[in-house]
Amino acid sequence: MNKRLSLTIPVGFGLKVTFDMRIFSLIFFAVAIFFYAGISANESIYLLASSFACTAILALITPLLVVLHVKGECILPQDVLDEEMSKILIKLRRRNVFGILSTFFPTKQLRMTLDLVRRGLDGRPQGAVLSPEPVLIENLTGENWFEFPTPDLRRGIYFLNSIEISTCFPFGLIWWSRTLKTGKVKDLSTITVYPRSYPVTGNFLAHIQGIKSTMGLASSSSMITHQSTSFRSVREYRSGDSLRHIHWASTAKFGNLLVREFDQETIPVYDLVLNLRASWKTPEQFELAVSAIMSLCHLGYHKGQLPNLTIYPPVDSPAMEKMMQDLPENLGHGIERYAEILARVEPVRQSLDPEEQNFDSQSIYHEREVLTFVPTHERVMKFSPEKKSDVICTPIDLAIVEPEVIYEGAHTSTKTKRGGATTSLPEPTFDGKIIARLDWELDMEGL
Repeated sequence: MNKRLSLTIPVGFGLKVTFDMRIFSLIFFAVAIFFYAGISANESIYLLASSFACTAILALITPLLVVLHVKGECILPQDVLDEEMSKILIKLRRRNVFGILSTFFPTKQLRMTLDLVRRGLDGRPQGAVLSPEPVLIENLTGENWFEFPTPDLRRGIYFLNSIEISTCFPFGLIWWSRTLKTGKVKDLSTITVYPRSYPVTGNFLAHIQGIKSTMGLASSSSMITHQSTSFRSVREYRSGDSLRHIHWASTAKFGNLLVREFDQETIPVYDLVLNLRASWKTPEQFELAVSAIMSLCHLGYHKGQLPNLTIYPPVDSPAMEKMMQDLPENLGHGIERYAEILARVEPVRQSLDPEEQNFDSQSIYHEREVLTFVPTHERVMKFSPEKKSDVICTPIDLAIVEPEVIYEGAHTSTKTKRGGATTSLPEPTFDGKIIARLDWELDMEGL
C-alpha cells in the first residue's frame, strides 16, 4: 500500500480510508464501458459495466465492515528496568455487530500496527520505539492474543499511542484503517522504565561522619537510632562524648582519655541532591548519575537510614511540571517515590525561573552529610565485555556539599533595563569536596 500511489482520507471516529490508484482505473473503465454499451445497445456490455461498479462498491463497504467487527485491548508491563526489553500483549476479538448477519463478513487479512512512543520533556511523543512493520493476521476467529517484544528500553515514560488495524479484504483495492482505543485507565496504558540500581560496597562512607545522637534536633525528619551495645574499638575523647563510655583501662595504660566506639557511631548517614541544571556533557553521563543516585538510595535503605533525596529544580516547580505531570499520587516518602521521580527526570536547560527561589537549603537536613554527583569534562576509554569493543565514557565525581553553601552568596541583584527593574537570581552551587569518581556503571560496586 505504501509503495503504490494512493489517496488517504480521514473520515473521523478513528477511521481512515485509502484509495489505491487501481480503484480509479476500475471506475474509469466501468464508466467507459457503460457509455459504449449505450452507444452499441448491447445488454451484455451493460452487465459487464454493472459488475465493475458492484466490485467498486463492495471494495469500499466490505473492508469497513471487517474493521468494525474487531475490538482490541492491551496489557503493558509495569515493572521494567533501564536497558531491559519487555513484551506488550494485545488481545483482539471479533464482535458480532450485526448479529447473525456478521457471519457474512469474515475478519481476514488484517494488518496490525503498534505505535509505542517515548514521552519527551514537553509531554509529547518523542519518537517511535517499536518497528513500524505491521503484523499480518490471516484470520481472526473469536479471541486471539498477540505478543510484541520491545527493544531495550532506556529510562523514561512510554505510552501506547495507538493500535491500528487495517484491511483491504477481499479485493485489495480500498484500505480501511481503524485506530483502537488503548484503554480507559491511564496508569495501565503507560510503561515506566525505572533506573537500574547497582550494588555498592560503600567505600566512600569512610569520608562521611555519622550521627551520634539526634537528641535536641528540631527537624521532623530526624531518625532515632538506638545506641548499639556492640563494642568496636577505642578512640580519643572528643567534646560531647559521654563520660560513661570512657575506657578506663586503656586510659590508664596510654595516659590519654580514650572512649569506647560502638558500631552505630561508625554508620554514616547522608542525603542526596541531583542537580538537573548541571553541565551534563552527554546523555550517558546523566544516566550514570541517575543510576548512581538510585544505587546510593538503596544502599542507605538497606543500612536502615533512608537518605533524603532533593531534586533541583524542585519537583513541584514550574520547570518540572510537564516532566512530573503523571507522577502517581499518594506516594509516601520512600524508595518507591524516589524510583518514580528518577524515572522521569531529564536535564533542564532553560534559564532559572523566579519561582524556583523557593528552593531552600534548609530542606536538606543539616545533621547529615549532603552528597551529589558533579559532571566532569574528561573522557576515558573502557573495554565493554558485552559489546566486545572499547567505549568512551564521561566520568562523574561524588562530592560532599555543605548545606550552608548551596546558595553561595544567596542574594538577588537588581538591574535596570530600559527604565524597568529586573531581578536576577543566583544559580545554586552544588560543588564540594570530591571523595570518589565513577567512570561507568561497572565501577559502581567499588564506590
